[in-house]
Amino acid sequence: MVTSQINVFLGGFGVEHDMVNIVPSKRVYVKGLLADESASVVLRIARELDLEVPSPLILASVALQSYLQNGGYEAASHDFERALEYVETDAEQALGSASSTLESICKAILEKFHEPCPKDESLAPLVRTVFKKMNLSPEAHADPDIKRVLGGLLNSAIGIGVLRTKYSGFHGKSGEQKRKRLSGRHARLAVNAASTIGLFLVETYLERFSLKAP
Repeated sequence: MVTSQINVFLGGFGVEHDMVNIVPSKRVYVKGLLADESASVVLRIARELDLEVPSPLILASVALQSYLQNGGYEAASHDFERALEYVETDAEQALGSASSTLESICKAILEKFHEPCPKDESLAPLVRTVFKKMNLSPEAHADPDIKRVLGGLLNSAIGIGVLRTKYSGFHGKSGEQKRKRLSGRHARLAVNAASTIGLFLVETYLERFSLKAP
């Protein structure tokens, strides 16, 4: 496409563009136009162009990073960048950063509510406090299926924190823990789980409370 065709094409998806017909680099130009667009818009454009679409887990990571970078979650954004950076090369570092990402997200949400963090600022108390504050605690729901899903998310988050304590490079280890080294599949599990849980928490806050919190 020439630049004018790019503008017309992207305009069909609601993407605002400059009134230009010539640019030094069409790739750089399009990248700039799409920089602030949601993952869902970019996905629709990719499908229209018959491009290969990333897996849902990759999309969850992209969406979460966008929310963190633009929604006042600076510490969580840095933690998540480290988790993604090390997921294929350093399982222990990636696991520790995945846990830190969820801790930072929980602290940021509590700050938005002007709520204090629990005295124990490890992941389990933090995530339980945030779940309770946003009415996500499994015991608060009568529907057994909702209970099961929320319980699974809560237990997964707590499990990431436990694995971090036992096996990541963020804490000392016993001889037995040192012998049981984490592999890439453990790192990918932790980072993908953190992406899903973190995205769910951030989107829940935005949908339910962003205009209501004091």
